[in-house]
Amino acid sequence: MAKSTTTKAATEKPLERYVRILEIVAGFPDGISGTAVGEMLDLPKASAYRLMKSLADVELIEPSGPKTANFKLGRRLERLLFSGASDEWFKAVARPTLQELSEKTGQACFIARLAGDSVRSVDMVAPDNLVRAYIVPGHEIPAHAGASAKAILAFQDPNFIASVLDKPLKRFTAATKVDFDVLVEELQLVRKTGVAYCIGEDVDGFAAIAAPIRIDGQRTQHSLCVTGTIQGIIDTNRELNVALVKRMAEKLSKILEKQFQQTLKIAV
Repeated sequence: MAKSTTTKAATEKPLERYVRILEIVAGFPDGISGTAVGEMLDLPKASAYRLMKSLADVELIEPSGPKTANFKLGRRLERLLFSGASDEWFKAVARPTLQELSEKTGQACFIARLAGDSVRSVDMVAPDNLVRAYIVPGHEIPAHAGASAKAILAFQDPNFIASVLDKPLKRFTAATKVDFDVLVEELQLVRKTGVAYCIGEDVDGFAAIAAPIRIDGQRTQHSLCVTGTIQGIIDTNRELNVALVKRMAEKLSKILEKQFQQTLKIAV
């Protein structure tokens, strides 16, 4: 004789129940109550609320409104999905924007991404000059000396920033900043202005301007950067370069957000 639904629910592994609750909550973007979830899973009301409270405690689900007992998917789960997304699709859709920025500035342009506690370039478009070897994809960007890394790091949790910068740092050139307090002050300015600079800090004679690629509510993981000689990036057309990088980063932010929302729907 087949087990009853109640018996089956009682013998399921706890993790399976949590997963099933997440699957149900995902189907109700505006929120669903613990009572309704319990009915769907044939669980006692108290058990359903206990399980949902555990999920809420770790931010995998959250209240759908300030005065409601309903729950929706939490931001932490969304961040997990966002963090694990592949860069391949983003590289494909971002390439035209990189190409446009390179053409308008006449400089090398690239996208960087935070992975773990390091920032690396993931794609680039560059004129056929010496800068190409400077920003080959996969190259690690010094967190304290690269504009693309600063543009990302500025929007991280203070504890994470301290773990990356509050330690002995390599001095690449005479312009490299290695003092923690000085770097924190610079990152505060990056958050305020939305743009980061590197002026001869990692390689003598080279400069870069970068802007974060951001999605509201999600951890900042990408940045857009234009780089070249100090003469070409800073001394000439600095304001134009800044405006172009910020505008193109905003464009890529919208692309990233749209694709993330689609990825979220598929995943859940």
